[in-house]
Amino acid sequence: MKRVRRSLLVLVALMLLALPVLAACGGGGGEGGGNGGNGDQAAGGGNKITVTAQNIRFDKTEINLKKGQTYTIELVNNDSVQHDLVSEELGLEIGLTDPGKGNSVEFTPQQTGDFEFICTVPGHAATMNGTIHVTE
Repeated sequence: MKRVRRSLLVLVALMLLALPVLAACGGGGGEGGGNGGNGDQAAGGGNKITVTAQNIRFDKTEINLKKGQTYTIELVNNDSVQHDLVSEELGLEIGLTDPGKGNSVEFTPQQTGDFEFICTVPGHAATMNGTIHVTE
């Protein structure tokens, strides 16, 4: 009986240790919107929006901004190849970002509407795209 309890205890302990690893590796399979809103409050009172690139996808496919408001938009590259984030219509460009690195820009939208953003690395735009919604 002691042996069964000990085995059960070891099994539970191993499962608890594996939980953080599984949580870090899982998820992200869907067309996530995540927090596509105005993001976190950045230092200085501005808004910060973080978009993560992983598995040739962006974690956000919808970003909501207000015209005339300044944002820090950050691209975090958790992939094994370079990525960028560009919206030509809005004049937004976060340059090529190396694997494991981040890159950010200050951006103030000047027009309202819906604008596409993509990764311009050849072959990536098919799965790395989304819409920036700019409202008054």
